[in-house]
Amino acid sequence: MFNKVLVPVDLSEPDFIHQALQLALREVRDNDAELHMIAVVPGFSASSLVASYFSEREHQKALTETARKFKEFVRQELPPEIEPVLKVYEGSPAESIIRYVKKRDIDLVVMSAHHRSRVDEFLLGSVSARVAERAGCSVLLLKN
Repeated sequence: MFNKVLVPVDLSEPDFIHQALQLALREVRDNDAELHMIAVVPGFSASSLVASYFSEREHQKALTETARKFKEFVRQELPPEIEPVLKVYEGSPAESIIRYVKKRDIDLVVMSAHHRSRVDEFLLGSVSARVAERAGCSVLLLKN
């Protein structure tokens, strides 16, 4: 049913992704599908205020460190026979996920939804809500 399954990973909360990853693995195995995993480093895009406080060298170091942590996370969490497509992006998590879904023709996104207060939701928005609304494919949101 699904040929390409995406699991976005928030490396600042790796324990939060475990259930989503297990469901995605079931879909991958049952459908002989490709597993895609992405991590997004927020706030480092060229137009970001945060980026203005870091040198290019520090910026590259942060991206390299994120990629290293991401690979280590995947090595620990996935069985060796599963070889996912891994990507690290920078910028808005929701927009990066949506762009990736459209570019790679992803059939299913499996992600956890954070529990935030109504005030946080209003001020920060919800990555999972934006992805579900705009991805153009099936999105499975898990509440922990």
